[in-house]
Amino acid sequence: MLQISIVIFREVLEIALIIGILTAATKNVVGSSKWLISGLFLGIIGAVAIAFFTDHISQAMNDMGQEFFNGLIMLTTSIMIGWTILWMQKHSKTLGGELRKISNEVKDGKKPPLALLILVMLSTLREGAEVVLFLYSSYISGLEKLSLISGFAIGSVAGASVGFALYFGILKAFGKYFFSFTTILLIFFSAGITANGIGFWNDAGIVPAIISPIFDGSNFIAQDSYFGIFLNSFFGYIERPTASQLIAYLLNILFLFFALKIAKKV
Repeated sequence: MLQISIVIFREVLEIALIIGILTAATKNVVGSSKWLISGLFLGIIGAVAIAFFTDHISQAMNDMGQEFFNGLIMLTTSIMIGWTILWMQKHSKTLGGELRKISNEVKDGKKPPLALLILVMLSTLREGAEVVLFLYSSYISGLEKLSLISGFAIGSVAGASVGFALYFGILKAFGKYFFSFTTILLIFFSAGITANGIGFWNDAGIVPAIISPIFDGSNFIAQDSYFGIFLNSFFGYIERPTASQLIAYLLNILFLFFALKIAKKV
C-alpha cells in the first residue's frame, strides 16, 4: 500500500502543481477556472477510459499469453515512471516559466483560452495513464484490492494537499530535498516493476531465466515477513529472483541514476 501511495502521491502532486501555476497566472482572465476545471475532468475521463480498455485488452489477449501481456504492462509502467523522473529533472526549473508564458499569451489574446483546457487535459491524461498502468501492474502482481484502493486514496489526498502547500509557499524551503527523496524512491520502484515484468516473461519463455533462482533469500528475509514486505514495497525485493530479473533490476537503477546526472548537466 505504501508503494501505491507514494507513486499516486507524485502523480497527483505534478497535476496539482501544473494547475496551481496556471491558476495563479490566469487569475485575471475571465472564465479561466472554467477551462482549467474542464481540462482536468476531460483528462480524468481519458484516464478512466484507459483503465476500462486495459482490462478488456487483457482478457482479449489470453490466446497470446497472459504472462506476455502482464509483463508488457509492467515494463511499460516502469518505462513511464522512468520517463517521468527524467522529464521532471530536466524541466522542473523551467516548468513554471513555460506555463506562465502560455498563460500570458492567453491573457494577451495570442492564444485562445482553449489552450488552457488542452494543456491541463493532456497533463492529467499523461499522469492518469501512468497511474492506471501502475495500479494494474500492482493488481496483476497479487496486491489486494483493499490495498490498491487505500493506497490510491491516501496518495491522492496527500498529493493534492502538498500541491496546495507548495502553491502557498509553505514547503518552499524543503522542496529540493523533498523531490530528491521521492525521486530516489521512484527509481527503486521502477527497477522493482521491471524485475517483476521480466519474471512474467521468464514464465512465458520470452526471456531466458539464465539461472533460476540465482539466489534464495527466503531463509534470511522471507518476502511475506514484515521486513520483506517493507523491502519489496520500497526496493522491489524478490526472495528468489532469476538471473535475468536481477540483471534487469540493476541495469534499470544504473541507467536512471546516470541519466539523472546527465539531465542535471544539460
